[in-house]
Amino acid sequence: MNQALKTFLDTSHIEYEMEVALSQKTWIKTGGTCGCWIIPHDATQLTELCRWLYQEKQKFEVVGQTSNIFFHSTCNPAVVVCTTKVNDYSIELASSVGKTAIVTCGCGVNVMRLSKDLLEQGYAGVCGLTSLPGTVASAVVGNAGCFKCSITALLQSLDCLLPDGTVKTYSREELRFSQRSSAFKRGELEGVILSIRLHLEKAADVEEEKRRATRSIQWRKRNQEGPAKNLGSTFAVLKMRKNLRNITAFCIAYIGSKLRIGSYRRLLKKGLLRLYGYQRIDAYVSDKNVNTFVWRDEQAELLFPIYKEMMNKIYNHATLEIEERT
Repeated sequence: MNQALKTFLDTSHIEYEMEVALSQKTWIKTGGTCGCWIIPHDATQLTELCRWLYQEKQKFEVVGQTSNIFFHSTCNPAVVVCTTKVNDYSIELASSVGKTAIVTCGCGVNVMRLSKDLLEQGYAGVCGLTSLPGTVASAVVGNAGCFKCSITALLQSLDCLLPDGTVKTYSREELRFSQRSSAFKRGELEGVILSIRLHLEKAADVEEEKRRATRSIQWRKRNQEGPAKNLGSTFAVLKMRKNLRNITAFCIAYIGSKLRIGSYRRLLKKGLLRLYGYQRIDAYVSDKNVNTFVWRDEQAELLFPIYKEMMNKIYNHATLEIEERT
């Protein structure tokens, strides 16, 4: 770490760590060494820090909980800014009768925590997000969502620090969302998201919203891996190729599940791996969803390219949803 950065951080009383193993910081415990891992505690510190980094032309990366990022062992970033402590939010009623509200969130607010809080306060549109990992900023960038709920559906606007040091407010329309993507993710917009404003309405039936949240959590437990050692869905857009191997795998899984030989998803996975000749990566592909790769051990990094190769044979134009950083 250069002396100028250290002096700035010390003078500004911003928390940081030097020469950090990314495997101690990242969601799936992977990565090389980070020269300086910086943890601003609020939006003011984040703004001052990133403005200084831009002015000094210092290359840096911004991360939240890293629940959607695969850091390769070859990834040794000089500076990483972690936003997880920029996690305050406030609620302002937007109508005199209290049926709508504006929620202003720091970029590092945890989606699960926020959704559970808002659900308890009787707001609609968040019941499917109560088990979605990650920060609100990463959810916006990746247009993440589940069970017909998403942060972007609630988004009113956001404030972004631009590389020239100014702060610009973007409306929802300016972010040009597409499936699991945004103008930020595609590189069409650049900058550091500082805060996000959401527009919410009171639920017509709060108890039904809570029941939906419970059902979504139960469904995830049955059909998806728990949060450890994986990044959720690996690919955003999957359309299975119409070929004999895929049809055969589907038939085997269907018949096997009807005969109660095993679960449909596990049998489908086993069939696809065998028919395409990828049994060697069996332990690293989720039994619950072939679209989830599991980083079980150090071998996983070597096997991940093989998994991507397989998925591109099974599906047409498989598009990565997770980020890879090398």
